[in-house]
Amino acid sequence: MSQISIPYLAFHPLDPQPESVDPADLKASPKLPPELYIDDEHHGRVYCPDCGVMCSRRPRKAPKRKDGVDAFYFHLPGFDTVDCPHRKKGGAGGGGDEAAKEKRAINLVTFAGWKSLADDEEPEGDDDDDDYPKPKRKEAQNGTAVNGRGGFENFFDADGNLLNPGRFKTVKRLVQLAQVNLNIAVQFGQEDAIRLHDLIVSIEKAQRNIKPYLGKSFLFFGKPTSIVKGAYGRVFFNFKSPGHELSGHCELDIFESRAWQTFERDRYYLFYGRVEGDQDHSIVRVLEAGQIDRVPLTAKNLFDGLR
Repeated sequence: MSQISIPYLAFHPLDPQPESVDPADLKASPKLPPELYIDDEHHGRVYCPDCGVMCSRRPRKAPKRKDGVDAFYFHLPGFDTVDCPHRKKGGAGGGGDEAAKEKRAINLVTFAGWKSLADDEEPEGDDDDDDYPKPKRKEAQNGTAVNGRGGFENFFDADGNLLNPGRFKTVKRLVQLAQVNLNIAVQFGQEDAIRLHDLIVSIEKAQRNIKPYLGKSFLFFGKPTSIVKGAYGRVFFNFKSPGHELSGHCELDIFESRAWQTFERDRYYLFYGRVEGDQDHSIVRVLEAGQIDRVPLTAKNLFDGLR
């Protein structure tokens, strides 16, 4: 039986401390929710009030896991046959398989540094615009399986540390992941994880109210009103509207390496970066090749619900 989170535990210190106790002995024990857990005081001394199995907190010493999930309690592995309302029936496999299921996490991929023009490793996909949308297929990405139904499946150790994170180096990869599931969480460095649904923002939406985006980084998409080669080796992707003008400043060598042309405005351009400026005009600087990509307008259904 796989586990579901437990809302509170019974604090029951003993000497020595057994791995399970009679639930009847826990009726008078203090009830401990995850937010009041103190590792030095409570670890190894808390039990499920309904089945008496020792429990732990994930993560033990932080308010959230690395994928942004609030801390929660879980049963000590090895008591899978003990009946408990906090275990849901179903699933096959022996103890080893079940232990792995207990570590299953929600979707999370982590940042591996933007792909640059000097990056000579294999690309995450070729640069053909017709790659979008890709057919649903299973593939391996840094030890993590991806498929059209389940998305990423990652695993954590007992302390909530991610064992086999999926990684990304390009905007294109993020778009491919968004096709699988907009609820996949993305983590840049030590920042809090963010869902793709919240990371990907249409330029039209940002232009209606730029204030929440100023000083923050997002993956923007939109159809430019003009593309201009300017001074200082830059290309400007301009998005004008009556309320706000946003532009992407892309290094010229990145633009030319893709064999893009300034007249090719009939596409959605996507670029990631920090929004600088004010409520009248803002810019996003694209400094690495992995920060920008484009898709044909026929792929507009990729972004349904993000406007």
